[in-house]
Amino acid sequence: MSLHPPAPSTYPETVDAWAQTVRAVADLGRTMRPGDAGLATDCPGWTVLDQLAHVASAEAGLAGERAPDVDVSGYAHVHGEFATWIERLLEARRGRDLEDLLDEIEWRLDERLGVYRADGATGEEPAQGPFGPTTLADLVAIRTFDVWMHEQDVREALGRPGGLDTAAAALSVDVLFRQLGKIVARTAGIGPGNAVVLDLTGPTVGRAGVRVEEQDGRAVGVPLFTGDSEEHPDVVTTSLSMSTSVAMRLAGGRRRPEDLPVTVSGDDDVARRVLAALSITP
Repeated sequence: MSLHPPAPSTYPETVDAWAQTVRAVADLGRTMRPGDAGLATDCPGWTVLDQLAHVASAEAGLAGERAPDVDVSGYAHVHGEFATWIERLLEARRGRDLEDLLDEIEWRLDERLGVYRADGATGEEPAQGPFGPTTLADLVAIRTFDVWMHEQDVREALGRPGGLDTAAAALSVDVLFRQLGKIVARTAGIGPGNAVVLDLTGPTVGRAGVRVEEQDGRAVGVPLFTGDSEEHPDVVTTSLSMSTSVAMRLAGGRRRPEDLPVTVSGDDDVARRVLAALSITP
């Protein structure tokens, strides 16, 4: 696996990446034109204003705010317990104006930085994440991925591309690359004897690949490009080439593969199944 710029490799770098993408969301909000807040985004059911409310409310939830006991079952985009928690936190902010939400994003940023950059913080401290107990470092990484995906939602809606070569972008691509083995062998159901290579052409440039092998009676995606000189059987390789934006729109489940420009070399059926399985967000 290769990636440029590289993903954050230390806890302080991850905190910096998270802070940068949160600031980018706030800056986009501060410079919007009249009417922009009501624009629909690629995230089902959410407007630009809802995206801003989510960034504020997710941080509030992690800071200990209890989600209000309100009925959100009428929203077609809400499925499952996690989505219900997220939507309830957001619902508590519906009706608030743009400036109020932006103010909250900015003071929540300062509040959380006080926790993440506290004296002596190493990232190994236990923390409660959105999916259960974790470490502070993993929590910040999860938040960076989430906020950056929503930054891109807002940019798409506003027609203001950017943020595709930042540390937060690299972290988000790294999350996708590290799940490629599971995506190919399990979600897409690609059988042994095949390999899949994902090439990102930029602005964050990267390459990841897996070959599928049978291990203990099941298909497993084994990483390629590790520098390991171990010989392995010949495989049929399918390569998928796309931009950073396209890859991460697919990773977020925001667009259908057939609606985005992807260059395929190899088995068309393998490519179709892998592209359909690239969505990794809950």
